[in-house]
Amino acid sequence: MHLGFLVMILIVTSHVYAQDDTLSYRLLDNLDSLRFAKVEREGFKIMPYVAPSYTPETDFLLTAGGLITFKAQRWNNLLNTSSVPFSVGYSSNGSFTLNIQNVIYWADDNIRTIGEFIMKEMPDNYWGVGYENGLDERTSRETTFYTRRYWRFNQRFMFRTKGDMFLGGIIDLNGTKAFDMNPVMEMDEYVLRSGSDVLNTGLGFVFEYDSRDFVQNAYSGKYFSASMVFFQEYLGGNTKYRVFEFDYRHYKTIKRKRRTLAWQAKCRFNFGGEVPWSDMAMLGGPYNMRGYTLGRFRDKNSMSLTGEYRHMFKRKKLNKKGNYDSRFGYVVWMAAGSVMPSLDVQNNWLPNGGVGLRVEIQPRMNIRIDYGIGKSETGFYATFSEAF
Repeated sequence: MHLGFLVMILIVTSHVYAQDDTLSYRLLDNLDSLRFAKVEREGFKIMPYVAPSYTPETDFLLTAGGLITFKAQRWNNLLNTSSVPFSVGYSSNGSFTLNIQNVIYWADDNIRTIGEFIMKEMPDNYWGVGYENGLDERTSRETTFYTRRYWRFNQRFMFRTKGDMFLGGIIDLNGTKAFDMNPVMEMDEYVLRSGSDVLNTGLGFVFEYDSRDFVQNAYSGKYFSASMVFFQEYLGGNTKYRVFEFDYRHYKTIKRKRRTLAWQAKCRFNFGGEVPWSDMAMLGGPYNMRGYTLGRFRDKNSMSLTGEYRHMFKRKKLNKKGNYDSRFGYVVWMAAGSVMPSLDVQNNWLPNGGVGLRVEIQPRMNIRIDYGIGKSETGFYATFSEAF
């Protein structure tokens, strides 16, 4: 149902933009000129929203939140706009979610702080560790069900060293508590080893190269990140292991601005000590392999490749801002990902693809509505900012 709805909108929208002086065109032209509700003062803007969505993890979710945008240096017209999207949601299966993100530019963009705070309490499913366990389509109270309480604070502090290169530090604190575990989960070797109450406290370092023209929604440029985080008991947690993450992204404008081909290669490797079941490398969710339930496929290591085409429409007539840019657009993507116990096992790849709608609420700031298709499951997401 969700896929048919999205495809219908894409077809209608494309048809409208191929015509002139039709009722449909005039309707969409007026929608392009609508003003979204906002509170603005001296360059500081808050745009509230209420939106429904559906994900494999939460079922139907009603979310209220907003997008805060500002410049840390109001006088600096060349400085990128900082953004703080936030949301609170409650779903039909009793899930509660709180999400606050931030991308803030300081000191002429020589300092960046990028991070998030997440809190969730939700019914969840645990299939176990390993690709083969994730293939099991059965979900039941006796085999996979449990209640999960989860929180995470992750923050990067980046300092420009030379040109587009940054060095910085990472704070990563997160905790998982499992309730109402099913009998199979209670006897799982990884759960027995780490326990049902896991606290991970980590510090690390990161190197980044970033030539993107706009971090939150790039039309061109490259991004490369390599990070290492050390989780240690002496920092206050009850685990000891290391995480190496690699993230490469490339953006290329196709013929004109607002038509972008983007691709990403992403890896996560856990090693050293005992990696807890709750912090294994995972696929799924609204940002990686969209359509898969986050955590269904988990293991010590993960890899994923994503290619996405992003298209924002052009208007036939000038808008109130004096240009031909439409608020509306669409994306299509294809991806593949895998989880594995070691790097010499890389033959278990999962397919992924999907389509999405985009609605621009501020310059280069979109509402993202995506429908992702995975192997034997799908996901429907509504949020701010692009997936990568």
